[in-house]
Order: sequence, then structure tokens, then C-alpha cells
Amino acid sequence: MKVARALRLLVTTSFRVAPGASIGCLAETAGVIISLLTAWTLARFVAAAAERDIESMILTAATFVGQITMSRLLFVIGMNARMNQLERVGEEFAGRIAYITATLPTVDPLDDPKYLDQLHILKEQQGALGMAVNTLLNVLNLLLGVIGLLALSVSADPRMLLVALASVPTVLAGPLIARWQGQSESESAEPGRLTHALLNLSLAPQHAGEIRVFGLPAALRARQAEASRAWRAPLLKLAVKESSLTAATQVLFFGVATAVLGWMVHDALNGTVGIAAITLALLLVTRLQSVGINTRSIISEVATMSRTADRFLWLLEVAERLRSAHPSSPGQPSASAGLRLENVSYRYPGADHDALHRVCLTLEPGTVLAVVGENGAGKSTLVELIAGIRAATSGELTSGGVDVSSIDLNVWRQQVTGAFQDHVRFEFQLSDTVGIGDLPHRADDKRVQEAITAGAAEAVLDAAPHGLRTQLGPSWPNGVDLSGGQWQRLAMARGMMRTSLVRVLDEPTAALDAFTEHELFTRYADAAHSGRQSGTVTILVTHRFSTVTAADLIIVLSQGRIIEQGNHQELLAARGHYADLYNTQARGYQTG
Repeated sequence: MKVARALRLLVTTSFRVAPGASIGCLAETAGVIISLLTAWTLARFVAAAAERDIESMILTAATFVGQITMSRLLFVIGMNARMNQLERVGEEFAGRIAYITATLPTVDPLDDPKYLDQLHILKEQQGALGMAVNTLLNVLNLLLGVIGLLALSVSADPRMLLVALASVPTVLAGPLIARWQGQSESESAEPGRLTHALLNLSLAPQHAGEIRVFGLPAALRARQAEASRAWRAPLLKLAVKESSLTAATQVLFFGVATAVLGWMVHDALNGTVGIAAITLALLLVTRLQSVGINTRSIISEVATMSRTADRFLWLLEVAERLRSAHPSSPGQPSASAGLRLENVSYRYPGADHDALHRVCLTLEPGTVLAVVGENGAGKSTLVELIAGIRAATSGELTSGGVDVSSIDLNVWRQQVTGAFQDHVRFEFQLSDTVGIGDLPHRADDKRVQEAITAGAAEAVLDAAPHGLRTQLGPSWPNGVDLSGGQWQRLAMARGMMRTSLVRVLDEPTAALDAFTEHELFTRYADAAHSGRQSGTVTILVTHRFSTVTAADLIIVLSQGRIIEQGNHQELLAARGHYADLYNTQARGYQTG
């Protein structure tokens, strides 16, 4: 059933994307049929030469040349069609793989080693998807070749069927080798991902300085070499096993072929077998050998194609499963709905404990929430759940009484904006870098400038040589490089482009000094307080406790749990974990 589904997907895609090229591939099949007859024609020529039949020699020679010419022409037409079809269908599947991954409803699978391993194998083997029609044509060509060769073998001498039978072990080795190949793909997936990750780490310009300062090039090369060996080891083991099995089957084949040909030569010397039969038999030996090897190769191709198609279908199923978990709802939260989290938990794929555990929280419209805690406490995970980037493992997130999991995630995300800890450095024109925070108004310079002011990025705009039309990024012509702090200010401005139900500020100011960060957060809090009628819930995530004093509510996370909550004064008066951390940090600034 899986194989039929995979074949249906591959064939229909091939004919949809490249119908002309897919049909043109059949020219090669016609060439196979014609080429099969050349051995018989050549044998007729030898027989005519032995009988000194000039007329038959000329006729068979002309036929032989015509067959060679026509088969070569058809092969060229078919091969060109194959290459065209292979390229276009391969690009189609590569695009679809990228699209599926980029449009996953949540990023949860991207933290799942199993998903990443399957995706790595799929990318490595995606050429097999483009070769679907090519592989099926090979099967058709092979079947026609086998039928033709068996017919020619019988016409030469029935004993040649023994040679044909000697190629059966070679064919039977195909499924075994295909199973070995599947095992080697699975074993090499994880070290293969590691090899590519280390290579990208070594080549990425943003890592170049730190790698050199710490003298890491040699260590990285050694680690990459080790990972590469682990990656290629299963493939090398496969090559050794495949070569050994091939050698054994070929020794058997040629042993039988030698015995049969010797038998036929003996009969030819006794005059019971004609020279045409001997000639045809000699020509057919190598072809019978090729049929065995080609059959095994095609079995391997079909198996690889089927495995790769199964992985592609699995990718589709994962995406569909995620989408079905977030069905579209006709309703959507109002602009002043607030948020409520009830026993919300989240566990990363493959983890043995929750990153967030039974979090309960009620945020009225217009609330300014500060989330504090040590590294790994679960702050960013909480923000990603609220933003719809991840799906809660258990519990319920509601807005205005509507379960967010029942809302189309794209609709929900239109109600969320913000600046994130690992913000993207969009190397566009400055106006676009900020404007994409609200795509419908991307080209509205007035809105962009207002967002830049709200995000305290005026200094970046003032320093830009061409204002909003300045190209960012030194890798582009006339591109301007920015400091880390400048990129962060633009990220915050991007988060101010639209009014939304939730505004998230997830440590977006790590590259700024504490005083500037405090000023920015105070500005955001004041804006949120003065605009409560908009109902925006503002969530501030930071390590710096001095920036959260203006928040309406502060929660302290530890090991994924809320251990304290209240406003700044209440938490100081409680003399708990928040007070200890706040006072410790305050003393650090005083002594600094």
C-alpha cells in the first residue's frame, strides 16, 4: 500500500511538472527494443559471411548500421528528456520539502531529533524523488530487455537458459543490498547532520572572529573529521559488503557461463551447433550478466525511491497532524480579550521532564507582565507558547474564553507582535527591515518612522546614509553594517509596527547597557499603561531586575514553575527568591 501510494505521488507529480519530458523518456524504451535486435543481426551477418553470401552480408550490415543509428538517436532523445524531467521534478520536490518545513504550524518538530534525521536523509536522497519516472522507465526497459534476451537465448541454444539462471543470485542480492542501504542511511543520519553543522559553523562569517580568537580551527577540523568518519563509516561498510556479495555472484555466473560455452564449442567442433548460434551465445553472455547487475541496481533504485517517498509522505503527515491539532475556528479573540493560562505544561521532544510545568496565569487586557528567572527557567518557552510558536503539551491557553488551540494559528499570530531574543538580521532596506513587522503597511513610511520612534531606533535612522532607503548588510552592494545594539533597536522597532493583543519583548536588549534597557522598558510600560483601551498585554522578559519595576505583575520562574508572583513592592516585601536576586544584582551595579 505504501509503495503504491509513493508511486502514485511520484508519477503524478512528474507528469504534472514535466509532461513533455516524461513522455519523451519513452524514446529510450524504443531504443532498448531496437538495440536488442543488434545481437541477432550481427549473428546473421557472421553466418552470411561464413557462407560467403554477399547479398545477405550487405543487407544485414545495412540493417545493423540502421539499428545502431536509430537506437543511439532514440537514446539521446530519451536521455535529454530524462535530464530535463529529473531537474524539473527534483526542483519541485526540493521546493515542496522547503515549503513544508517552513510552514509547519509550530516549531516543535524542529527540536525533534527523529524529525531532523528524517529531514537530513530526505535532503540527501531527494534526487531519488526526481528520478521516479526515470526509475519506472528503467523497470520497463529491463522487462523488455529480459524478455528479448530470453527469446534470443532460446533461439541461440536452449542451454543458454542455464546462463540466464546463473544471473538469478545477482538479482536476489538486490533486496538484501536495499535493506543494507536503508540501515546505512539511518545509521549515518545523525553524524551526517553533525558534520554539516560543524562545516557551517566553520564557514559562517559571524563565527569567524570567535573561532580565531580561541584558536578553534584545528579543533573544529579534528571534530569535523571525526564526525565525517562516523558519517561515512556505515556507507563504507555497505560498500565492502556489497562488493563482496557482487564478487561472489559474478564468480558463480561466469563459472556457469564458461561451462555452457565450453559445452557449445565442443558441439560446434562436432558440427552439431552452427557458427551463428555460437556467435550469438558469445554476444549474449555479457548482456545476460548486465541484466542481472541492472536488475539488482533497479531494485536498489526502487527501494531508495520508495524509502525517500515514504519519508516525504511522513513529512506531509507530520505537518497535517500539526494542522489538525489547530483547526480553524470561525471566531477570534477580541482586541480586549486578555489571556488566561490554566495548568499549561510543555515538554521538548525527547526530553524526560517538562520545560514548563502546570503554569497558571491570568492577564487582564492592558496588563504589563514581567517574567524573570535564571537561565533555563522556561521564560522563552513560555513566550513561545503564548506567541503560538509552540503548542502546549497539556493545559489550556485562552483569550476571551476562546481556546487558542482552536484558532487558526495564522489568525492568532496576527494578534501577536514583539521583539525576540534571537531576532533575525533582515538585510533589506532599512524601511523593509522595520516595515515587515506589519506587512500590509510595509511601504507606509509614516508608520515605519512611528515604529522607529516607538522602538527608540531614531539614532539608527539618523546615522543611515540614505535614510529609510539604506541597504543594510555589508555583503550587499553599498550595504551598511550595523552594530549588535543597532540591529536590536531595529528589531524592537519592527515589533512596534502594529497594534496587537499581545506584545512580547523577550530579552531583545541584551546588547544594550542596563540604563538604556531600563529607559526602553519604561517607555514601553508607559505606552502600555496609557493605552489600556487597546487591550494590549505586554510581556517583558529580562535578566535585569531593574527594568521590571514598572510592571503590573512580575512572575518568577524556576525550573519551569512559577515560584513567586506579584508586583515589585510585594515581591521585595516577601523577601523571597525575587528579593534575593534583585538585591544581589543591585549590589553588583553599585560596586561596579
